[in-house]
Amino acid sequence: MSISEKYIAELYNKIQEERPIIHCITNAVTVNDCANILLAAGASPTMAHHPLEVEEITAGTKALVCNFGAIADYEAMEKAGRVAGELGHAIVIDPVGVSGSSYRREKCQMLIENIHPTCIRGNYSEIRALMEHCSTATGVDSGDKNLDIEAMKQYAKQYHLIMIASGEKDIITDGTTIYICENGDAKMAKITGSGCMSSVMLGAFLGTEPSVQSAAACCAFVGIAGELASEKTDACGGGTMTFRNFFIDEVSLMTQEKMSRCKVHI
Repeated sequence: MSISEKYIAELYNKIQEERPIIHCITNAVTVNDCANILLAAGASPTMAHHPLEVEEITAGTKALVCNFGAIADYEAMEKAGRVAGELGHAIVIDPVGVSGSSYRREKCQMLIENIHPTCIRGNYSEIRALMEHCSTATGVDSGDKNLDIEAMKQYAKQYHLIMIASGEKDIITDGTTIYICENGDAKMAKITGSGCMSSVMLGAFLGTEPSVQSAAACCAFVGIAGELASEKTDACGGGTMTFRNFFIDEVSLMTQEKMSRCKVHI
């Protein structure tokens, strides 16, 4: 199936109509941006982290996003993940920092095996670290461009999930189909949280339609917002914080006409 602007618009409109609640267990650095980008898309975020409440909270949502920047909340992720799995909710894991921390890598792999997520989304280094069970970087924003796409397919097939490697080109696979998304802008890598925001947006899209096509549509949607924000930033002579605000603005101002920028291919 090709990813068209019509298909992306249908998903976006459905999110706005249904206003799905997305449960985000994410890190303190980006929690505000994650909440705001979901609101901009028409979804409703809840950021509950306490292990004594997450099971109850996640039961009333459409999707769960577990971000390993919040590794201290692992118990909450596991409890929420078990409930979300039992209820058939979409689950997204963002393996922040696993490329430089063996502890995070081990706990992330454990969580994958315990709660069976719908999707894993990380940068190239994080995805390679998971697949190869080794350290691949010293920071969370590595520029690693080496990735074995066939290994991604095998990992996705083994764990019955959608795997996304975000970078200059986003690679999306469910173990059978591979989509390549070429939307996005270099400025996205110069603000903290662009990856975290992408992951919570996946929660909204996959909570609406849990498919590899929906994941690819989300990557295009987020990338297009980045492109439009970059153009506005350049036009006004702004810097990285101007870009950050325009980025969230463009999510709320998205139209099907703008989605015609979609650059996703198989």
